[in-house]
Amino acid sequence: MDLSIQLLNARIKQQQFDELNNDFKKLTEAQQVMQLNYLFESALRMSIKYDFMQNIAVRILTTNTPPAQFIEQLTSLDALSFFTPALKLNKGFISIDNGGNNVLHNAFKHASPTQLPFNYIRSLMLFESNEALLHALAQTNQQGLTPVACYIAYAHKPNIPVKHEFSALLALMEIEQKQNSAAKLKLLEVLKNNPPSEITLLLSAAYLQRSTEQVAVLI
Repeated sequence: MDLSIQLLNARIKQQQFDELNNDFKKLTEAQQVMQLNYLFESALRMSIKYDFMQNIAVRILTTNTPPAQFIEQLTSLDALSFFTPALKLNKGFISIDNGGNNVLHNAFKHASPTQLPFNYIRSLMLFESNEALLHALAQTNQQGLTPVACYIAYAHKPNIPVKHEFSALLALMEIEQKQNSAAKLKLLEVLKNNPPSEITLLLSAAYLQRSTEQVAVLI
């Protein structure tokens, strides 16, 4: 077991919670990622400790920016949900990985067709105030793509999202474009190099606010 995990367990066992934040600052990025992953995996293994482990993550990330490697691997809805309380602190939603992707970029790009994150994110925006989350939705990566554009361009999409997720996706498109209307055009450049499936074409048309025939001509 890595020393960073041993230290984390020792602090928890001795209830030295105030030391967790400072310990984290002294770790390498790889060790920081190890500690955060350990909390999430422990919460999944022992559901009775879920809230406790989630609160530990909050303590750690209160003043620490999430490391780039952590942002890159935060791709599942389960992980996103677990770390949401922590990401609300210190502008965690707009922290980026080495490709300029934030948490939403990675969660949307790698979204599972059976566990989509759109309704969850839309609900957060409706019922909780978090300016950084709003900005994260319109933030562009090094390709110039927003999180929604990453989903359309790269995610595995065997079918149109189920009704409630599709409605949430459309709402997220609207929220994004109110902040950054020009960003959507970058999607066309990506699609020119990646011939779209029928589903991708349909979603692209909704995103670009054009007909599928118009999008097909443009790419």
